[in-house]
Amino acid sequence: MPTAEEYARRGEALAAEGRWDEAEENFKNARQLDPASPDLAFNQGLACLKDGRPLDAKNLFLEALRLGTEAPDLLCNLGLAWFELGKSDQARRSYERALELDPAHAEALNNLGVLMFQAARYARARELFEAAVSAKDDYYDAWFNLRDTYEELMAVGDTDAGTLASRDRAAERAHKLGPGKGH
Repeated sequence: MPTAEEYARRGEALAAEGRWDEAEENFKNARQLDPASPDLAFNQGLACLKDGRPLDAKNLFLEALRLGTEAPDLLCNLGLAWFELGKSDQARRSYERALELDPAHAEALNNLGVLMFQAARYARARELFEAAVSAKDDYYDAWFNLRDTYEELMAVGDTDAGTLASRDRAAERAHKLGPGKGH
């Protein structure tokens, strides 16, 4: 019978191949042998999230929090699960807590920016997306979101002299990175 570590390594290898359901099964098997591991709960939750099962992911991320300590990546992924469940307030709180722990956490900045964009708080979204690309220059999603935010700011007339140039720069950077190349 494999050990928890062997199951976890197999789960990580399957996750690297994008085989999320098989990865999740291996992390689940590892957790049966090592139920107190916050890392295994996180990895199983991440596999569930990537496999399109946000409710399972949320529950596993909450379990990881109970078993371990708060970590920005854990909180950011918990926020994604909440977001996918339609719970924007809980998602916002998770992203904000991640940013309290790591103010330059690019994914938390971007994801909080998405919430602000959806709430038509474009100026705040712009600040968050700009901080995300400052933290991680090759972050395609954040550049793409920044470009769209400049478009919205221009559409509502909330612009300054640099908005068009900034929009063009964000569009050029997003195009250069292309989906899947930079994040």
